[in-house]
Amino acid sequence: MKTCRSLFVILIAGLSAFTSEAFAADATGLIVASRGTVLATGVGEARELKQGDEIFVEDSIMTAPKSFAVIQFLDGAKVTVKPDSEIVIEDYVYNGNADDKATLNLVSGGLRVITGAMAKTHPENYKVKTPVALMGVRGTEFSIQLCGDQVCEQEVID
Repeated sequence: MKTCRSLFVILIAGLSAFTSEAFAADATGLIVASRGTVLATGVGEARELKQGDEIFVEDSIMTAPKSFAVIQFLDGAKVTVKPDSEIVIEDYVYNGNADDKATLNLVSGGLRVITGAMAKTHPENYKVKTPVALMGVRGTEFSIQLCGDQVCEQEVID
């Protein structure tokens, strides 16, 4: 009886590990820092984000006033979602080859990006959309701030 119980516990532990690894395989990024209220809505229910939480394609990340989030993507890129902002991860595929692609949609507010491997090896596949423009990334670090329906601040650092 004790052997059966031990086998059952090992089986459950193994299944739990497999499920969490499969779940993590779908993630495109991870919250590495945050402050205040940060929410994500996507395919499932809305969820509050904190350090260590995963981000997925189709997630909309929203920050409250005086709040921010830093997302680290699989290719090493870091995106800071500024206070009172919303971005949507429209597309993100990173395998370290020519099929890599990312499209971030800045719906409102601002963001700061430090690009990763994808933008360095295939910059034509890394894009940021705003309500007024689609931007290709040609630098290693940049910042965009929207004021209403206009880009009011853009800084590119090589």
